[in-house]
Amino acid sequence: MSAPTLQFTLPDLLAKFPWPRNLSEHYREAKAESSAWTESYHPFDEEDLLASLAYSPREKELIRLGCDLMNLFYVYDEYTDIADGEGAGKIRDIVMDAMRNPHKPRPEGELLVGEMAREFVPSIPSSSPDFDPQISSFWIRASNFVSPDAHCLPHFIRDFDTYTDAVAREADDRAKRRYRGFQDYLSIRRDSSGCLPSFALCEFGLDLPEEAFHHPRMAALREQGTDLIAIGNDIDSYAMEKARVMVEHDLDVQSAIDWLERYAAGVHAGFLDNVANMPSWGEAVDRRVKMYIDGIAQWVRGNDDWTFESGRYFGTKGLEVQKTRVMTLLPPTKGFVKKSA
Repeated sequence: MSAPTLQFTLPDLLAKFPWPRNLSEHYREAKAESSAWTESYHPFDEEDLLASLAYSPREKELIRLGCDLMNLFYVYDEYTDIADGEGAGKIRDIVMDAMRNPHKPRPEGELLVGEMAREFVPSIPSSSPDFDPQISSFWIRASNFVSPDAHCLPHFIRDFDTYTDAVAREADDRAKRRYRGFQDYLSIRRDSSGCLPSFALCEFGLDLPEEAFHHPRMAALREQGTDLIAIGNDIDSYAMEKARVMVEHDLDVQSAIDWLERYAAGVHAGFLDNVANMPSWGEAVDRRVKMYIDGIAQWVRGNDDWTFESGRYFGTKGLEVQKTRVMTLLPPTKGFVKKSA
């Protein structure tokens, strides 16, 4: 006997978000190049649409970097989604060691995500005698608009480290069946979503002063952008976040979704308030700050569009669901990456 169909209405969290859908003109070219790089490891078959929507205002080189990063995220998540805390921690150690030491050959038989991470990170300047184009292929693509001492590079490594740590904590929670309330869960989800290292790429080529990057309003903007993405993803994927809200507030599924819509509306208002009240650092810096803010905002919009266009959450019915906002649960899918290089 088949299980009853569960259907509910999805909110449009970005109905009044002033950044529209925008697909990069470099999508097909960057997708082809990044897919060739990714498929050289034979891990899976995945589109690069997300990066081309999220980084759409930027130049082709950054679109390509974004495509590579999305593919690296996908492989990493496929490994850690089936691991416990200890296993995810070991995968984290592999990836962060590869990122911090891209000159160091990876051990034979190691998970392929280590070699992918090693090729991704731009830690060796092209002018260095230690530079190896086979190792630092990312740097070749980044060197046109990122200087070796750019602040965005340590920002990226720090944020990726935070991401891998949070993913390991989530894996440990799953294995131990540890329950966290909504706010506690959201504090981890902000880091495990991968939004912060994704936003770090928005900083590439902008040379933002540290004063602007670390300003409280800018930090709040990154957190609010992350919350809008994480809440939207978890609603659309029917994740446990709704279950937490259901338990804490004694709600059914639709009422829990409505509660999250109201919560997201407050985050949305705070995001726009921070954009409108961002301090000025002078005309030249303000132009770059605006590009960075637009990059974060485009990420929020691009992720929402990708949710419906990619097929990952709604199969072939994504555009129909986007229009009608009516969702019917689909059966879960299985991961499909290889275990070693």
